[in-house]
Amino acid sequence: MRKKATMPLWPAWLLLAGAAACAVPAMTTAPPAAQRYEARGQEPGWHLVIDGERIDYTGNYGEVRIAAPSPQPRPTANGRRFETPRLIVDIVHARCNDSMSGHGYEDRVTVVADGRRFEGCGGARRTDWDV
Repeated sequence: MRKKATMPLWPAWLLLAGAAACAVPAMTTAPPAAQRYEARGQEPGWHLVIDGERIDYTGNYGEVRIAAPSPQPRPTANGRRFETPRLIVDIVHARCNDSMSGHGYEDRVTVVADGRRFEGCGGARRTDWDV
């Protein structure tokens, strides 16, 4: 009598583990609280720093300064949002080039400071995206 060939069971475990890993929803990438995040924009020039539990915004070439405790970011479709009474910061993970220098950055950033909207770039510098 001929013995039937059987497949080892370990590949089934690998497939099951892989399927389980795919079933876990992806999390929006957010920096650890202690990590420093910077963004900047032009016309008028502005600069934003999120550092730990604090947000510092400098706008209109230094004439406007807003400092606020950093709230827990809220996940958005492709990024995150920080909201304080005077600042709303939207960070979208998409290629961005500074309008004056052409330097590339990982994120598009929109800041609403005291009701005025400004756009710029932030996150890690991407020299391969420079124009």
